[in-house]
Amino acid sequence: MMLNVDLTLPKLNQLWVRLISSSILASFGVFSGLTPEIAINSSNLNSPIIVTLANKAYGQQFTPAETESYAKAGYEVELLRRKVYQEIKNLIKEPPPNILCDQQSTIDILQPEIKNIANRYCTQSRQIVQRHSLSVNRFNELKTYYDRQDTFYQQVQGVLLRLQR
Repeated sequence: MMLNVDLTLPKLNQLWVRLISSSILASFGVFSGLTPEIAINSSNLNSPIIVTLANKAYGQQFTPAETESYAKAGYEVELLRRKVYQEIKNLIKEPPPNILCDQQSTIDILQPEIKNIANRYCTQSRQIVQRHSLSVNRFNELKTYYDRQDTFYQQVQGVLLRLQR
């Protein structure tokens, strides 16, 4: 949903309107789960304010059990990835191409022997994730939280450190 607002008021009042409208939109976002994104061209006070309401509120959307499952599965998948990477590198004598299990086209272009290794990797990765009570989609969602390196990242690192003891 996109809402374009053109507030062409005298310069003094326009600042107050922007502050008040931002506060109203932020409150609306908190209660509705939508977050307002406001784009203002600061070089021209008479330019329109563009407000976009998006459903992007990032809260804690994972449980402690999922954090632990993700940490364990992610660790095992990473060990497998390193092993497969080295195996392919030894065969083709160069770094392997990007292989994305959810994009078959990245596998289809490989030499037959490498394609077999890639398919085995994808199957084993999926099994590891499922063994830790996660679906592949949920694992990928959690990976996006992990990649932000915020709270979830810190919690996963804590689980990994605890597992090493």
